[in-house]
Amino acid sequence: MTPPIILPKILKDKDLTLALRRLKLKTSDIKSIHYGDNQTLIFLKKRVKNKPKKELIPSRKTEEEILKVEAFVETYRYLIERERIAEIEAQIWEIKTLSAHERELFGRAILGLRGRYLGEQFYYHLVRFSRDKRIETEIANGDIVLVSYGDPLSSDLTGTVYEIKRHYITVAFENAPPKWALRDNIRIDLYINDITFKRMEENLLELLHATGRTRALRNIVLGLQKPSPAKPLSFTPRDTRLNPAQQKAISGALGSNDLFLIHGPPGTGKTSTLIELILQETKRGQKVLATADSNTAVDNMLSRLADYKLNIVRIGHPVRIAEALQKYSIHFLYEQHVETLSLKEGWQEIKEMARQRDLYSKPTQARSRGMSHDRILSLVHKGKTQRGISKETMQSMASWIKANEKIDRKVKELQEREQQIYDRIIRDADVVLATNSMARSEMLENHHFDVSVIDEGSQQMIPSTLIPIAKADRFIIAGDHKQLPPTVVSNEPRLKETLFEKLIERYPNLSSMLTVQYRMHEKIMRFSNLHFYGGRLVADESVRNHTLADLHIRESTKYPQILNPKHPLAFVDMSQSDATEAQSSRSTSYYNEAEAALCVDLAKELLAMGLKAEDIGIITPYAAQIKRIKKVLEEEDISVETKTVDGFQGQEKEVILISFVRANDQGEIGFLKDARRLNVAVTRARRKLICIGDAKTLRHDKLFNEFLSFMEKEGTYLKD
Repeated sequence: MTPPIILPKILKDKDLTLALRRLKLKTSDIKSIHYGDNQTLIFLKKRVKNKPKKELIPSRKTEEEILKVEAFVETYRYLIERERIAEIEAQIWEIKTLSAHERELFGRAILGLRGRYLGEQFYYHLVRFSRDKRIETEIANGDIVLVSYGDPLSSDLTGTVYEIKRHYITVAFENAPPKWALRDNIRIDLYINDITFKRMEENLLELLHATGRTRALRNIVLGLQKPSPAKPLSFTPRDTRLNPAQQKAISGALGSNDLFLIHGPPGTGKTSTLIELILQETKRGQKVLATADSNTAVDNMLSRLADYKLNIVRIGHPVRIAEALQKYSIHFLYEQHVETLSLKEGWQEIKEMARQRDLYSKPTQARSRGMSHDRILSLVHKGKTQRGISKETMQSMASWIKANEKIDRKVKELQEREQQIYDRIIRDADVVLATNSMARSEMLENHHFDVSVIDEGSQQMIPSTLIPIAKADRFIIAGDHKQLPPTVVSNEPRLKETLFEKLIERYPNLSSMLTVQYRMHEKIMRFSNLHFYGGRLVADESVRNHTLADLHIRESTKYPQILNPKHPLAFVDMSQSDATEAQSSRSTSYYNEAEAALCVDLAKELLAMGLKAEDIGIITPYAAQIKRIKKVLEEEDISVETKTVDGFQGQEKEVILISFVRANDQGEIGFLKDARRLNVAVTRARRKLICIGDAKTLRHDKLFNEFLSFMEKEGTYLKD
């Protein structure tokens, strides 16, 4: 068998043909060609008799590395492109097929708004869209939205959400908005952000030819190289409230040379652990990049770090940063810099230069008769003209060109000075915070870090996690692979796999689990603890026995058993009632009218008992059920947060109501079968968990059967 050959460059087209010719080979001799690590790996056809020189034959290790890295990169480039297209198509399809009101009920549109221009901030134009009716939406700060009047799909006006309050949403636009955006009956739709996918692809292509430390980490991630063991490092905590499990995780992370994984089950103080880790890293002189997939999670870390004396910089679109934290934005810090005033004067000077330039004739294609700028300048220098253009026009165009060249030089100089200021701000920072995507932005292009600390590790696609990994010499990821994976519109299973889960399975010795939880009553925690966390979780004394009774609310007269403030668990079995699942003609999603009605009635009763609306959450796995519940809540003028299980991940409420929806004779429960979905749903409640479902249907599934048996034993189990 003819061995492959390796050439120490990326060779394509003519360069490849020439290189092959020197080796007395032709392109027709190639069976396959692969690229990686700035090299070209060539497999020749069997018929080729030329025996390659020894120095051109790669080692098995080199061959395996190039083939595996290339296959990985190409696979994920294909997958993220599929996801990008799927997201675009899903948004467009939904806007086309759902009524405006239906889309608003799902939380992906806001209707009946009136726009008011607020002015400029950080070079963006702000418009506040308001209405009298309260805004309930899934749209969040930092989201890209489509603004329209009439048909949304006929609009191309997109902006970034700056702020959302009870009766208004503020959107930032790169250019001054059109006049129609300031009239009545404006509609806002959640839209997609293409740039995130582009950054993931760019990062993958760079990893294909990575060098040095980045190459080593890439190979560890792909299983081509083993990481070195972590040697726990002792430290003195800044936060004296940290428990032994948190301290152990931080100690392991500090002593890691390549990577470390912090497994944080619900309510175990994962963010507190990461904050302490970051503080300890900066204390020993390490420059930290702290990231997460969402702006919310990044701002959560930022708000906690702000309590300490650190030089912190938040990278990102300024309007995607919570208003209270904008003083840490790189754009705000730039505005405060001593050199910024002279730069602003420089930009004003350019405006005046442009005004003076435009007194001359601009050499448009028509006016210059297709002549290049150099040609015009040359002719004017010689005192000549051409193509029937008058000398006066030639002279005027030449003056325009010279003025424009002067402006270009001035602009380049100011841009370089601006970049120097931004670079200095980043260089001087102890901690730089950004979303995974923004870690790939031009702002951080020339910056590398000692360590990347990555939150939400079990909720992000692998190409997203790889962005901050490529920016540092080592990395720490925090997450919980027993909760829900990334939300994937294309439903491609490989995109639901996370790097956190792969690495924790491959390198369990480089991980540490947090075991003390500070959210749930011990009984609410118990089922998930036994089924997902090996019984290792312990409820902290502060929450172990807390109930609604501690909040001094009234007893319920309508539902005294279900809503007993002293009891943390309740299950309402709807199998004896006429509570059947249904689907609308245009949807594959399920709803259950009886369960929806009971959810709303229980929420109303909890409010009557004295609980605040913000302390109550309603969870259901199906979008159609969300729509039903929100519609009734709207009619009753009740403001209780209602989301899918996926939408509630990372949140908590004093009381959680869960509607499981499915009720059929076949025992079909669809995607409820995903055990992680049940784990997330039942671990959102702090003091009271109320589940509503058809026990006969749910018991067909082994895990749900065990859950219902647990609820019978530990909680209040009622038949409606």
